Amino acid sequence: MGEVAIIGGGSAGLGAAASLRRRGIESVVLEREEAVGSSWRRRYDGVRLNTVRWTSGMPGMRIPRSAGPWPSRDAFVSYLEGYAERHELDVRTGVAVERVDHDAGGYRLATSAGELRARFVVVATGYDNTPTVPAWPGRESFAGELLHSSAYRNAAPFRGKHALVVGVGNTGVELSVELLEGGAASVRVAMRTPPNILRRSIFGLPSTVFALLSMRQPDFMVDRAGFVLQRLLWGKLDRYGIPRAPYGIGTELKVKGLGPVLDSGFVAAVKSGRIEIVSAVEAFDGPDVLLRGGTRIQPDVVIAATGYRMGLEPLVGHLGVLLPNGHPAVVDGGSHPAAPRLYFNGMWLPIIGQLPAMRRTSRRIARAIACERRRDSRAARRGAAAPGLPQGAAT
Repeated sequence: MGEVAIIGGGSAGLGAAASLRRRGIESVVLEREEAVGSSWRRRYDGVRLNTVRWTSGMPGMRIPRSAGPWPSRDAFVSYLEGYAERHELDVRTGVAVERVDHDAGGYRLATSAGELRARFVVVATGYDNTPTVPAWPGRESFAGELLHSSAYRNAAPFRGKHALVVGVGNTGVELSVELLEGGAASVRVAMRTPPNILRRSIFGLPSTVFALLSMRQPDFMVDRAGFVLQRLLWGKLDRYGIPRAPYGIGTELKVKGLGPVLDSGFVAAVKSGRIEIVSAVEAFDGPDVLLRGGTRIQPDVVIAATGYRMGLEPLVGHLGVLLPNGHPAVVDGGSHPAAPRLYFNGMWLPIIGQLPAMRRTSRRIARAIACERRRDSRAARRGAAAPGLPQGAAT
């Protein structure tokens, strides 16, 4: 077993492993599926990165120019495969980590391959790990098809059907456009809270550039700039059923952990009446979906783009490192006092986007582990040199 165990073989796990290797520190990446980048492999066919290519690569290897400015799912999976190979990372696939326990010697990992031990642990299981569907009353009675967006692959099965997409995050708006262009008979989108909506490119520049410029600005300034941008891009969307978002872009990230929606033709489809905005879903009743305000509609299929949980509780919830919402308390490359030498990567969403943040945090984690190892080495040398003690007694 390596000195460092990394749980998760996605971009966060591979980035941390490569950053450690560049410092001469070997690690083992434990991936529960049979290949790296498993969460990306499960995403729908048309998904693309929401951060521009040149900010989205992991440490030590850029995403190739051939992937385009907004790499596709398949291009990014290919990049991750090449990344693991180029950095000669020790990735063990088909190994599911079920629980991490702390003891005096480091950490014990209960896995599908038996117990493993490590001095350091990096948890990189993903921001979007466990799909969540609200416990709508009567959902078991729904006569149509109900699925979470994680089960959606493409629009082909829904051609000619009346579709309702629940949620106006990035996934919800992208799927609604795909369904429309894929021949759905009608597309409605149920909205509980209005989103902030931007374009991938604004005035000829990738939206990522504006995010980078906003990093060190106070939230109120980011909020105000975001509202002004949205008015310039779209005008007033109230008459189309999309009022102004209750929070600005900066505040929404802090309060809800959500970034802005990047438009893929959604706003134009709403303005033209090809996509209809409806109220939030409240319940199901046989063939009917009950909306807020008492309206009933009868879609053939309901796709719940209602998000994910990190699902960290069984793994590390007993260590005292999680907030009440299940998110890690420390996400910026440090470790929690309750579990020193355990780190999280890819578990937060800053304004610059997840992938650019993963690259930075990968390097910070590698630097922190290297510092801890140097401290251990100095302590061991001091202990070995202490008078009256046999060699190695303090180690």
